[in-house]
Amino acid sequence: MKRTYTLSEANATVPLLRTLAAEFADRRTLRRDLARQRYNLEQARTPEGLSQELAELDARIYEHDEVLFSCKREIEALGMSILRSVPLTIHIPGESKSGAVVFCWEEGEDHVCFGHPIGSEEDQRRPLRQKAV
Repeated sequence: MKRTYTLSEANATVPLLRTLAAEFADRRTLRRDLARQRYNLEQARTPEGLSQELAELDARIYEHDEVLFSCKREIEALGMSILRSVPLTIHIPGESKSGAVVFCWEEGEDHVCFGHPIGSEEDQRRPLRQKAV
């Protein structure tokens, strides 16, 4: 879906983005812990039930990957994209008084108050000059 948001519209999506970001962050942390457990088990090389335990960890990791992918699809369905997952940073295609812009929201922020000029989305995000109405 190709969509552009005004700053007010982008800010109206923040409650949904915060919910998705919380789920994303929880799953990201749990997945990282499971991957660490799996690595430690592999390194221990103890034969008692190792393959069963590894299979169970793989299944749990896969479950978290699926939820992370689902969160990503939901964000993309809104016409937005994820720049990075730590911290979760979402780009929102937008329109400002001066033209096209990419609004930039990071997990934990209450409002969309940063952005990028089109073409410089990989650069440091900049504070917005306009305020949401």
